[in-house]
Amino acid sequence: MTKLTGIAALALLASLGACGSADQPAEDTAPDAAMTMDGPYAESEMAMDKAMKDAVGVDAADTWVKKMIAHHEGAIDMSRIALGLEPTANVAKMAQMTIDKQGAEIEALKALARNGAANPTSAKLYEAAMTEMHSDMMAASGSIPSETYLTKMLAHHRGAVAMSDIALANGASGAVRAQIEETRAEQLKEVGMVEAMLRGEPMAMQAQAKSETSAPAATAKPAAPKAAAAKPAPAKAAAPKPSAEPAAEPDASPTCAPEHREAGHC
Repeated sequence: MTKLTGIAALALLASLGACGSADQPAEDTAPDAAMTMDGPYAESEMAMDKAMKDAVGVDAADTWVKKMIAHHEGAIDMSRIALGLEPTANVAKMAQMTIDKQGAEIEALKALARNGAANPTSAKLYEAAMTEMHSDMMAASGSIPSETYLTKMLAHHRGAVAMSDIALANGASGAVRAQIEETRAEQLKEVGMVEAMLRGEPMAMQAQAKSETSAPAATAKPAAPKAAAAKPAPAKAAAPKPSAEPAAEPDASPTCAPEHREAGHC
């Protein structure tokens, strides 16, 4: 009898354990709440983070180039998502600007990327900045989809500035350094623009896409005043025409006597 009671008790405990495992998942399989916030962007953000971690160059500068390509591709993907969420007019304009601008810069970055053995040590330089950017982006949220996009892009731009500072401090030179400085300056402008938009200000025009940075049309110079029409020179008096008949020579001897005239003497 005691043996049967013990068996029944074990069976009951096993049954209760099974019920508990079905109703309450283990902690290590529970999804991270931060990773599921703002669903429309989560997959894109995770893909960008993985691509950036996988991007490793031959040195610190080349690693920046390759990670920034993945960084910009992530911004383009998120901007396309934002355009599909009926954003405000300003946010739609910013999202399209981001697609155009980052797409052009990706091509410039690809031209700078170098071939060679990857240097994992150079990638470690960026780990802290990338982790902070990813964490801030995933946690960023807003009351409407447009605000969520802005807060995520603010963290995204700040991450690019931090990564650019690391590259500049670790031997970047030549054309790559020039590109890093240009990217850093543009990302700082966009940080200011997004901060202003989050305060309710309109999108700053100075942060427009590079496609709008072509030289402005030259201001038309005023037409030179027309020269006054030259007055015709007064006609010269016509030279007197020579007389058809030569003037008769004066009579050499006006007192010539008639008889002498008849004789042909005067």
